[in-house]
Amino acid sequence: MSSVCSRLNYRSVILTEAGSKVSGCQSVVALARVVAAVPSADTVPNGFNRETLAILGVQMSTPHDWVTGFLQRAAGGLELDRVVETCPGLDAAGVVEVLGDTRLGPLVIEALSDLMHPVDSVYYDAIFGAFSGQSSIRDWLVPAMAEVDIVEFVPTAKPEVFVRAGGSSSVDEWQMWLNHDGDRRPLSRGVSTRHCADGWVLSNTDVYDTSPLRQPNSDAEGESSPLPPPPQYVWESEPMRGPVRSDALLAWLELPVAKRGPLDHSDIHTVMVTPELGMSAEVVGPLFHPTDSRLFEPSDEYVGRDAIWGHLSERDGSRPAMTLEQIGPALFNGSCTTFEWVAKRAGGSAADATTRGTSVCRYSSGLIIYACDYYDTASPTA
Repeated sequence: MSSVCSRLNYRSVILTEAGSKVSGCQSVVALARVVAAVPSADTVPNGFNRETLAILGVQMSTPHDWVTGFLQRAAGGLELDRVVETCPGLDAAGVVEVLGDTRLGPLVIEALSDLMHPVDSVYYDAIFGAFSGQSSIRDWLVPAMAEVDIVEFVPTAKPEVFVRAGGSSSVDEWQMWLNHDGDRRPLSRGVSTRHCADGWVLSNTDVYDTSPLRQPNSDAEGESSPLPPPPQYVWESEPMRGPVRSDALLAWLELPVAKRGPLDHSDIHTVMVTPELGMSAEVVGPLFHPTDSRLFEPSDEYVGRDAIWGHLSERDGSRPAMTLEQIGPALFNGSCTTFEWVAKRAGGSAADATTRGTSVCRYSSGLIIYACDYYDTASPTA
């Protein structure tokens, strides 16, 4: 773990052993998410260029070529206990494109496992916890997904790609749908965050609300193994402080609330990743678009500035005393912010049970048009 931790500044210490196995449709939550493909290009969104990594000494592949080679290997059979040591040479945008390649079909999970670093990789799932190393990830992920045939994972937004120090990252958002004999029922919304470096995927984190999946299903046929309790970890985190505030933002904060208008996207990013700003209804409320904005939480959706602002104000008054800390870097690509966090009870120690979350915000014309907080309401501190 130490090598991948130093590369990502993204670390955890396992308190309880992960890896409990379940059967039947309960294993639906153990998964990698498939998202729509992004257009093929040597220069990918936000100015991230694969040639840059080649200059740094990493032999980069194109997503199409990697999939072609993978399918050639798969034609000869794929052993579950294989270890792939040949670097795929893909950045985060390339990984998104690979996972959206329709040629993979049901082999997409096998492909994802081959993209994970042989040793320095971690896969975290909101129910099953963390698995370290390519072999451990594959041993858990592939058999679990092989049992799933009644759940669909539908993208809810386009994937986002970010450049960060030492590598690149991506965010994919999706919703689970139970499809049983043509009867489709929505389940939890979720997000997959992947961090890549040196041509490999170093971490994949799936965050979603597990509570709906823990409810007894009176229509279920037969018995299924119970889900394990929410995983408990000490995530190595640090207080969220946010970037230095620009003069324009400082001036905006001095305005009466009723006169606060649009901001530069970089300033909105600063607001969202600074707790005393991003968790204040008076600061964030005016930044939502009057009509074309949505806020999602695990069990609710709010549309339009008035509804969102009202909810945030109510939440401010009822929120328990919590400390929000950041895991790894907050990411920004010009129109989207994402950051990973843990919420701890105020005054609690690092070993206290925490709520693990991921937040995603999108901006247009100086206003917030989309915000979603992903976390597990079954966690002890949620």
